Amino acid sequence: MLCLLTLCISAAAFQPTPRIIYSNKAPPFNKSSKHHVLLLSNDHEVNETGGGSIAGASLLFAGTAVGAGMIALPAETLTAGFVPSISGLSVCWLFTYVTSMLTLEASWLACTQNDEEESGENTGGGFLSLSKMALGVPGEVITASLFWFLLTAIVVAYTAEGGQLIAQVAKEVTDTTTISPTFGSLLFASCFASFAIAGTSRVDIINRVFVLGLVATFIGIVAYLSSSISVSNLSHADWSAVYPAGISIGILSFGAQNVVPTILKYLNYDPEKTQKAILLGSLIPLFLYTIWEAVFLGLIDASTADSNSMEVISVLGKIGGTTVTDLVELFSICAIGSSMAGASVSLVDFFVDAINLLSKDDPESKTEEMSTVNIGSNDVGAGKRTIAAVFALVPPVLISYAFPDVFLTALEEAGLLGGVSLYGILPALCLLSLRSADNSSETRAMPGRLGGGKATLFALLTISSALVLPEIVNVGRVVAEKLH
Repeated sequence: MLCLLTLCISAAAFQPTPRIIYSNKAPPFNKSSKHHVLLLSNDHEVNETGGGSIAGASLLFAGTAVGAGMIALPAETLTAGFVPSISGLSVCWLFTYVTSMLTLEASWLACTQNDEEESGENTGGGFLSLSKMALGVPGEVITASLFWFLLTAIVVAYTAEGGQLIAQVAKEVTDTTTISPTFGSLLFASCFASFAIAGTSRVDIINRVFVLGLVATFIGIVAYLSSSISVSNLSHADWSAVYPAGISIGILSFGAQNVVPTILKYLNYDPEKTQKAILLGSLIPLFLYTIWEAVFLGLIDASTADSNSMEVISVLGKIGGTTVTDLVELFSICAIGSSMAGASVSLVDFFVDAINLLSKDDPESKTEEMSTVNIGSNDVGAGKRTIAAVFALVPPVLISYAFPDVFLTALEEAGLLGGVSLYGILPALCLLSLRSADNSSETRAMPGRLGGGKATLFALLTISSALVLPEIVNVGRVVAEKLH
């Protein structure tokens, strides 16, 4: 099974980069981004001939979900134990599947409405365009704000952890502390800033290398340590520890709702094929995370481990020796690198769009230019992308300098505050609006859409709000304490 999975993910990693065409109605989409990337644009020619495969679409969804969240999973779920953690991850999977189905229907309705309004030209249904169509300019502003918060929190986490990894590798190579974590974070962010400035094609190449490395080292770790798993360690259970940390990391680790509009277009706007791709693509991460949790939690005695200071590399290294230490170190680098590649270029593209919107360029000439260039290419101007990279990546470096151990905290806040709001609340609100606005919704309902009507949507809004509101209150309390 693992060998088959390796071949599948490897094939997905080396798929040719599609030519992406977009309009000036919304910020651009970045193909190479991971579980934290938001699809923002309207016009994606992912498959210029149409009729993509369900297998390819499934792997695109799975590849978007799997990333650096795997590093945080053990530390955030150790206290809960294996069965409660897998149960929590199953709930997160269900949340991802349901919200992906809602996003699919909203995208499909947006496409059919655009067919009627724009002479049969499909313009897609990315998150930003969907929110603007369904909720107006306020919805567009809120979506963009959530996107910025989600990506910035993730980049902060990856920059801090990347700095720690660079410092640790340098220490192992030289036997001295030659690079501090702070300087390591600066090197890490600068490296990916240069990739983001160079353009998406360069990021895509390095991302594929990281993905293959992640798969290879994951298989090596599982094969090397599986014989050391203790059933007694897996029997530990503390259900009260599942929320909020486990649910937050789980939602972030499954997050791939952003690519649903892209998959819909890739499958030639066939909603039934897209539903199958979403189901299969979301089950692959659940399978991987279950194996990862079984290996890690089966090796560690939760009653004696300190989850607050637990570090994946050092813990597994003590059990498996230098071989496992090297494998986990490489795995961590590949996981952080593959996720940071997509997050950094997406955040840079976001600021490039902000600069474009603030500029006084002629809209007609901008439309003509944007309809012919690849997203993230040097055609948009290296100088402009450099300025955008400064705005995008300098704040995360400063935050990681001030809070070098911010990795887990940043991912927790990104998962609940950003992920649930962006992927849970907004799609439900958009779909309520689109269904109400579509006078022919009963006769032109999307095939295979989720049942329950408005009750399902209001239930999702209630659950999502119940997850988010306590965290908002908690963040407000912490901020108030800091100010006093």
